[in-house]
Order: sequence, then structure tokens, then C-alpha cells
Amino acid sequence: MGRKGLIILALLVAGLGTAYFIQQERARPQSLPATANRESLLPELQGALKGLTALDIRSPGLPEIRLERQGDGWVIPAKAGYPAADPTVAGLLRALADARKVEAKTANPELHGRVGLAEKGAPEEQGTRLKLERGDGEPLELLVGKPAQQGKGQLVRLYGDNQVWLIDQALPIPASELGWLDRRVVAIPFASVRQVEVVYPSGNTLTVFRDSADEPNLRVKQLPKGRRLAYEAAANGMATLFAGLDFADNAPLAQVQFKGKPALRFSLSTFDGGELKGEVYQQGEQPWLVLKGRDRLDDAKVPGKMDWAYRLEPFQYQALAKKLEDVLAAK
Repeated sequence: MGRKGLIILALLVAGLGTAYFIQQERARPQSLPATANRESLLPELQGALKGLTALDIRSPGLPEIRLERQGDGWVIPAKAGYPAADPTVAGLLRALADARKVEAKTANPELHGRVGLAEKGAPEEQGTRLKLERGDGEPLELLVGKPAQQGKGQLVRLYGDNQVWLIDQALPIPASELGWLDRRVVAIPFASVRQVEVVYPSGNTLTVFRDSADEPNLRVKQLPKGRRLAYEAAANGMATLFAGLDFADNAPLAQVQFKGKPALRFSLSTFDGGELKGEVYQQGEQPWLVLKGRDRLDDAKVPGKMDWAYRLEPFQYQALAKKLEDVLAAK
């Protein structure tokens, strides 16, 4: 290769290196100005979160969701006043109160659709509208658009104002009503479970138990002579299910018309004397759980309500609805 060719090759390599460096710099999260130097997005919320009385969420193409304050918590009126997930609501409200303006973006309404902050147009062009009610005070309204392209943040604009702002907070907004509900039904740690018993309409019963919390696995009371479990922890799933049982849907028990007998009844007992009883019905080919009673188990361990029905996912039902042959090794 001649001298001229070497020079061209060197320039090409240098150009590629420069392009790579620029690309890496663009991809790297950019540092933002100090928080203390930024203007608050909603100064009205400073120290005033407890004064909020309702929250409306209107996401494009989806049903409106309304939350209302009830005592120290929040409920969803459309779900017969079922409790909302406090961490979800608190996370959004805290982010809104802490949000500060980082950079002014476009104020041209014709460009709002590009950042997901239009009031009309295709769903992907429209913003999610939040309305925060403050009792007798003027409500606060804003549109939430696309997240920041780099680093943490969100594009927003106050309703009625064309100015788009990049703020320093990501605003977590569940799209569906289910995402706002407190979906916890039972939260009993596996370590505290002494026994789980399932009874079927036929009278067949499967009881899994252990005598001490030090035992890592549950045994089967009805284990036939000469048979063994498929594996040591084969029965544990019937108890671990209750360590974090969340519902897939719910409905007031008075509104649900279950037909026939339950598909199974269950009881769970703990080493400290706690007891939980319930039933599972099949409705529309879906399993629905109903809590029938509890003793010496507080709300933290059983957040679910006795006067509600909870739809389970099929895998949740399958974890509980075990029969003897399901947990035994093949002959």
C-alpha cells in the first residue's frame, strides 16, 4: 500500500474512532443540575399531600380510573370501595411533589404528539391526564408524556399550558385498574406454616404437615406404606402459595353467584396457633377463592376480606389443588 493509501486509511480509522466516542457520549446518562437550583413542577403539593382528596387518571384508549382518599388510605369507588395499593399511590404522589423542572422543551402544540403530550390524536401521541383534587381548592391537572431519552425523568406539561417540561422524576402510573388495587390476599410466611389440608367434594383429603419449623419440607399424612414423595419438597407448594397470594381479579361476594359446591375447601394452621379457612369455586372455568374465617392472624398476614371473592390464576389454583397421586413418585 502506498503512502497516500496509508494516509487515507489513518484518516478513516480516526474518523471511526471519533464517531464511536460521540455515540458513547450520547448514550451516557447526562448529569443534571443540582436539585436545589430547579423550580418545583407543582409547588402547591409541597407539604400538602395529606390535603389531596381524589385522583383521576385518564390514559388514552383506556377507561378512566378514580381513586378517593378514605381515612389514611385510598380506595377505588368503581371497585365497591376496595383499597388501593398504598405504595403505588404514595409513590406517584411523592414523585409529583418532588418533581422539579430540568429543561424547557417545545411549546409548539403541533409538536406535542411527538413527545406523547397531545390532547387529541393517536393513542401513542396523547398524554395521560392526571387530576388531583384538593377538597374545596382548585384541582391540579397535568399531562404525562414519554420518559426521558437519557437517564431518569419524564416529559410533562401542565394542563392548559403549551410548555413542555422535562422533570427529574419518573412518574409510575399503572395503566389498568388492577395495577392500582391492593391485590394481596394472604401473606403467611412459609416458615410459620405447620399444616395445610385440602378437602374435595368426594371426601378425599390431602394433609401436608411438619412437626417443627426447623423441618425444611412438609410431609404427607396420607402417605401409603411403601410409597414416597416425587421429591423431598413435592408438597411445599401447597404452603408457599400462601406466602404471597395475590388475586387476578376480585368482586364483592354479594355480587357473585357461585353455583354448586366448592371445588375444594382448605384450612391452614401456623405454629403460633393461627388458622385460616377458605373455599375455591369454579366459575366460568376460572377458580375463585373465598376466605371463610381466620383466627390469630392479623391484617398483615391476611389482607384479604371475608366478604369478597378473589379470582386466582390457574397456576395458583394448581399449586393448592393437589391430590395424593400428584405428589407421589411413580410406582
